[in-house]
Amino acid sequence: MGGQKKPTISKLKKMLQGKGRDTGKEEKRKVEYGVVIDSNLEKELRNYVLKQKYVTPAQLSRKGEIKISEARRFLRRLMEEGVITLEIKNRDLEVYVPVKAS
Repeated sequence: MGGQKKPTISKLKKMLQGKGRDTGKEEKRKVEYGVVIDSNLEKELRNYVLKQKYVTPAQLSRKGEIKISEARRFLRRLMEEGVITLEIKNRDLEVYVPVKAS
């Protein structure tokens, strides 16, 4: 009745040669996100934020390899200092825009 279909000749050749689904895939780099923002990282992130058109906590998290919660805290601190403004906020997303220097 049912059962597995016979593979085509080209499928058999690929299976025998060892070409499978995972031949073109590379291993993903596992990143351990840190919690602490030291002074060097803070300067680097501050410069990064000022160069962007907009910034989200996820972008900052990837850039500095820090946790998203820590990126949110950092962005809120920059907002209190007046460096950036909160443009859009809902429960899933926060978008910050750097203040233009006049």
